Amino acid sequence: MSSDTISEKWSDRFKFFNRYGLPGTVSYRAALKELGFSKKIRINCNLYGFFFGFLYFCILGLWKKGLALLLAVMIINIIIAIVEIMADINLELLSRIINLGYSCLCSMSVNSAYYLQLVKGIDSWNPLQGMTRESADRLSRQ
Repeated sequence: MSSDTISEKWSDRFKFFNRYGLPGTVSYRAALKELGFSKKIRINCNLYGFFFGFLYFCILGLWKKGLALLLAVMIINIIIAIVEIMADINLELLSRIINLGYSCLCSMSVNSAYYLQLVKGIDSWNPLQGMTRESADRLSRQ
C-alpha cells in the first residue's frame, strides 16, 4: 500500500494505528484520550460507516465484515418481530435502539477493519476483529 492511493484522512488513521495499535489495546485508548475532540472522532469513528453501514463496507471491499454485521442485526430484528407477534407487545423502541447500535458499531469498526485489510492483509468475516484486547494483542504479534 502506498500513501498515494489513500486520502490524507485514511493516512492519518493508519499512522495512528501503526503507532498505537488497534482499538482493543491499552496504548490505543491512552493515546485517544490525549487527542482533541475532532481528532478523536476522526480516528475512532467514520460518519460514512454510520450512515451507510453495509454499503460503505462494500465500497471499501470489506463486504464480508459488512455482511456479517448486517445479518446479525437482521436476525436480531426478526427475533424481536417474532416476540412482538407472540407476546402482542410493542418493541419498536428496542428495535430502534438495536439499529442505532448497528450504525454505531459500523462507524467504530470500519476504520480498523480497513486498516487490517490494506496494511496487514487480513480479510476475515469477523467485524469485531481488533476491537477486543485479546484480538488486538493477537493481531499486533502478526
